[in-house]
Amino acid sequence: MRNTRFLCRRISIWIILVLQIVLITSYFLLQNESGHNLKSNITFNTSLGEVAIRNKLTYHTFGNRITLASIESSRLYVDLNTSLCYKHGSDLEVMGRSKNVVWKCKCLSGWHGNDCSQPEVIWRALLAHRKSVQLKGPRKYLRRIIYLLEVDEFAETSTEIRVNDLNSTVDLFVLYENQRSNYFARKISKFLKEFHSKILYLRLTNVKDVWKIVKSSLTNLQDDDIILVSGPSDYPNGAALQYIKLYDKWPQPFRFRLRWSVYGFFWQHPSKTALKGGACTISYLYETLQENVTLLYNKTADGMILGDLNHFGGWFCEYCYDSLQIIKFLNANPSLSMISFNSANLKKIDNEYVEDLIENGIYLDGKTELLRTRRYRESYFAPIFVTNSSWKYDWLLINLYSKMDYY
Repeated sequence: MRNTRFLCRRISIWIILVLQIVLITSYFLLQNESGHNLKSNITFNTSLGEVAIRNKLTYHTFGNRITLASIESSRLYVDLNTSLCYKHGSDLEVMGRSKNVVWKCKCLSGWHGNDCSQPEVIWRALLAHRKSVQLKGPRKYLRRIIYLLEVDEFAETSTEIRVNDLNSTVDLFVLYENQRSNYFARKISKFLKEFHSKILYLRLTNVKDVWKIVKSSLTNLQDDDIILVSGPSDYPNGAALQYIKLYDKWPQPFRFRLRWSVYGFFWQHPSKTALKGGACTISYLYETLQENVTLLYNKTADGMILGDLNHFGGWFCEYCYDSLQIIKFLNANPSLSMISFNSANLKKIDNEYVEDLIENGIYLDGKTELLRTRRYRESYFAPIFVTNSSWKYDWLLINLYSKMDYY
């Protein structure tokens, strides 16, 4: 009897165990079948996905329609009695403290004109121009500036500086990259993101097509808007650009005489300046240049030159990279160098050699001595944004390769 009960218990346990196995197996089979059916019912619309990604872009690109803002020039002026004074060029503090009625604008040092809107570089350019210039203005609405910048891996820092430095002056930054390069394509989504509303990024098979694409993207382009071009190492003077937005009847095109810095703003080439870049109105681009923006680089064209040997229309910072990037740049762009490589022993241009050149202020030809600049004594030492961000761009302001800090 006892054996019979024991046997029944064993049989019951086995039955329960088998039932549990069956239930567990059935559960997993049903789950797999349900997941398979769910997966088979899900499809992805690739085109809609692409549209969604496109809609998430915060910068402008191919196919976008861009409307340039119309800004009244009055916001840049203050009306004092019968005088209209340019805010950035007028000594408003002194004028406000005056006990007498102020009838004229009092200009800050480096500013000229009845309304104090002419920065030193513009004032001197007008004096030096061979013909009398009768400017008209200020305009009711500011002209818009469209700045074309060709970018690649060597232009990352210069692009960052220019966009920050000229953001309040330039209305649209066009960053265009050769199709063979994808350096900016990989980082543009996070690069200068706070300025994306004013950035049009293009990858082009032929960079000569850039203006055709830009023109088709703008909904309200006007004949008196300004097209600006410059090299990847050029930094136009923002104060000068702001002035031409305010006034009419200036000679076209105008070009920039830039302070020629080498390795950083702490060294200056003995030639002191370089004539670079250019700008003109859209009407001049159509009627005289036949929409060929490359003609703005023509150094022999008539027009007005902004800058002289002591008051610069901007900065040209040549080879302003670290030593390893300089070598990489030379290998990638041998034809763009401004030195005669026939007179230099290229075999000795390595990292140690370049560091020695930077430290001692010798040009890449190995013989031209550069001029030392003085950061705290010169008003045109570097772009304002760079000097105000010295914590980030110290390597452009201080010769870090020097064994002694002269600055």
